[in-house]
Amino acid sequence: MPRIITVDPTGAISRIVRSAMDLLDLSVIQVDVPHGADALEELARQANLVVTAYNLDDEMKGWEFAMRVNKAAPETAVLILGDAEDPEFDDETAAESPFVYMTRPVDIHLFLRVLVAGMESQEAMRQALRTISGGGGGIMLDEVGPVPAIDVAAAESVLDGFMADLGAMAIVLATRSGEVLSERGAVGYIDRNALAESLIPVMHANIGIKDIVGGNVSTLQLYDGEDYDIFVLTVGLHHFVCIVFDGQQGSRQFGMVRTSGRRAVEDLIALIGANAFFIQPPKRKEAELPHRPTTKPARQEDDEPIELARADLSNGEAEPVEEEVYEPEPPAKLEPIDNLDLDLLFGDESKVSDDLFDIDNMEEIAKENSPQRKGTITEEEARELGLL
Repeated sequence: MPRIITVDPTGAISRIVRSAMDLLDLSVIQVDVPHGADALEELARQANLVVTAYNLDDEMKGWEFAMRVNKAAPETAVLILGDAEDPEFDDETAAESPFVYMTRPVDIHLFLRVLVAGMESQEAMRQALRTISGGGGGIMLDEVGPVPAIDVAAAESVLDGFMADLGAMAIVLATRSGEVLSERGAVGYIDRNALAESLIPVMHANIGIKDIVGGNVSTLQLYDGEDYDIFVLTVGLHHFVCIVFDGQQGSRQFGMVRTSGRRAVEDLIALIGANAFFIQPPKRKEAELPHRPTTKPARQEDDEPIELARADLSNGEAEPVEEEVYEPEPPAKLEPIDNLDLDLLFGDESKVSDDLFDIDNMEEIAKENSPQRKGTITEEEARELGLL
């Protein structure tokens, strides 16, 4: 069971933390001490979270006490709750400090998330503070998909029995988007639409805190006013029920609302089914790459070729480059042949030996030049070989 130590001479922080634990329906061991020295002695018994005021006494401030806690028990998270007149820390100091600092009055949804995260670790508490205060990563109501359907007629039967057990003035069933599905009892005493819309942040807080507390989260809240006392019971993550009492007697019905309300909420969740706690965030869009044409665009007929002007390099900055003209080398001249007798080659006196085409002689030549071939060859083979 988590152990929390509160340190505040006025006792205000003790009441705030105890109310928050009752609101979240969490069981913890809470030890309340007035001074820092007493808290350090109590810290020897270990604690998950220390919640302290900024002003403790004349000898020690809240941040000084937080430094001592970090030195004595580094695994213990520290949350400082300052008053409106207490000084603020700049972002750099807050990021490097071994504690989380918040100023009262605090946003209830922010405080609940940070408080629950602090029971896990200092880093989880710091991350919870960044997520809610705009650091990114939190889930918004428009990012959890559509509101699941519920059988309104069957739900009204459950609400009628619940209202009869409590003796309440009216009961309102609404969705996380502020839509009123049903109102039973005395109609017209309060603005049901304004009531449902004002409780939208409550549903946002439940969705944001779901992963920290684990399981299927449910909350019970009491708004104690002079004219009306209103209890708010969450039905899963998408619906909630408002029970309206007269301002003089509503606060005394806390125990009854808690007991009977839990049964009624379970009956309503059974009508919704598993979708009561189902969250469907939208798919992130992938970055679109620029389109590249796969083929070279065809040239238009009316496109005219662009003539590029030759650069003028005669301005003195650079010498013009002369083009080299290729000239082939002249053919080599052969030595003349002395006593060339053309008549001997082409005249009538030039005769070829009669033995050149003698078949028998050719056979002998073939045998001498082609040792692999044996025997005679036919005239057809001689023609194929090109001999004839």
